[in-house]
This record gives sequence, C-alpha cells and structure tokens, in this order.
Amino acid sequence: MGASRLAVLAATVSVVAWGLKAVAIGVAGGLDESPLESPLFVLGLVAIVVAFASLGVATARERTLAFKVIGGMVGVLVGFALSMLASVVAATVIPDSAGWVQAEAGLWFSALLALGVTALSPTRRGTARTAV
Repeated sequence: MGASRLAVLAATVSVVAWGLKAVAIGVAGGLDESPLESPLFVLGLVAIVVAFASLGVATARERTLAFKVIGGMVGVLVGFALSMLASVVAATVIPDSAGWVQAEAGLWFSALLALGVTALSPTRRGTARTAV
C-alpha cells in the first residue's frame, strides 16, 4: 500500500472514529458519560496524524528517505494548522446552544477536511512529475 492510499485510509478511519465517538456521546447523554469516548478520540487522533504524515511522505515520493521524513513532519504540521482552522470555523458556524455538538464539531470538521485533502491530493491522481 502506497503512502497516498494510507493517507486516505487513515483519514477515513478518523472520520469513522470521531463519528462513532459522537454517537457514543449522544447515546450516553452527554460529554464524559461514555467509556468509549477516550478510546475513539485517541483512535481518531492517531489516524489523522497518520493521514497527514502519509500525505507528506506521498508528496516526496520520488525523493530520498531524508526528504520523505521531512515531508512527513511537514505534513503533520500542515495538518495541525488545517485542523486548527477547521476547529475555528466549526466554533464560528455552530451556535452555542448546540451544547456538546459545538465542542465536538471541530473534530468532525478536521476529519472531513483531512479526508477531502487526502482524497483530492495530486499524489492520488497519479500526476507525473516533470524533470527540470
């Protein structure tokens, strides 16, 4: 499995994990009521980090190992910045009256953004690099 496929798979896992976390919270009746919240949060967090790191590695696909490592680190940093942006957007869009949904919406926006970025990445389309 290539790095770009791993990125999409990991982003999908983050969407599913954080979606299931929301279901667990809803069924339990609110935040910190379900024993599944923490494990699903950690699973989603690890998955989104893997998604952005893999995307960075996929971007440096034809380069040396050092460039791939740097690409993975830069991918995580860019992913962190995008996730923070998604959280700010979620906090702005979701009203305060939404309760726990507002607190969780940043995770959902981040996971969906990660899925979109990894699925639509040029590394997924097989875009050939041109030699300079």
